[in-house]
Amino acid sequence: MQLTNKVAIVTGAGRGIGRAIAIAYAAEGASVVIAARSEDQLNEVADVISASGGNVLAVPTDLRDRPDVENLVEKTMDQYERIDILVNNAGINPRGLFLDTTDEEWDEVWKINVLGVVHCCRAVLPIMQQQKSGNIVNIGSGLGMVGHANLSIYSASKAALHGLTQAIAEEVWQDGIIANVLIPGPVKTQLSKPAWESTDTFRGQSDPWKEPEQVVPSALFLATQPTDSGMTGQILSIMRRNSP
Repeated sequence: MQLTNKVAIVTGAGRGIGRAIAIAYAAEGASVVIAARSEDQLNEVADVISASGGNVLAVPTDLRDRPDVENLVEKTMDQYERIDILVNNAGINPRGLFLDTTDEEWDEVWKINVLGVVHCCRAVLPIMQQQKSGNIVNIGSGLGMVGHANLSIYSASKAALHGLTQAIAEEVWQDGIIANVLIPGPVKTQLSKPAWESTDTFRGQSDPWKEPEQVVPSALFLATQPTDSGMTGQILSIMRRNSP
């Protein structure tokens, strides 16, 4: 098992990519703390992990609220006394023409996609610094590299996430902490359902859409990198060329 004795927090773990990563990390021996706003979804994932003999703690969390994130980290430390891996996966993706977007939409996406990551990293990094080790995996997007029509808010938030990850990586590498971005490419999740159900999306191309479980090998690769490997501040893309 690749993650024996490791403790991992996975946000947005109630469904989609986060769910798949949490289940896979637990199967590899990690004690997994799963976070999302939906308690029902978290309980379902926790049941799956527990039924397979995994160690899991479900903590309903609103990443927009810094005290809520601090509670997540406190409960993790109370239960496991360390944090080795943080996977920032939670995100939302409203669609629409730029001129039709609202201030409320921009505010909501920024609070979850960017500030949610900020809150988690601020809460976890001091613990990792004290441990002299830690691994942060942020789920990015090709739309943070090249923007796309009707996805201006999401594109901007993911570009910010990429830059944030690289800035953090430069600041903490001497503390034995690495931080990287994983761009999974098009994945069939509830978040992306309007796109993968559309017959006009990627017209003329073979189907580029992955199942969430196909992201797991890359998420495991990043989580198992030695913190002294120099593998930090990198953007690992497993998307097809010309895919979002």
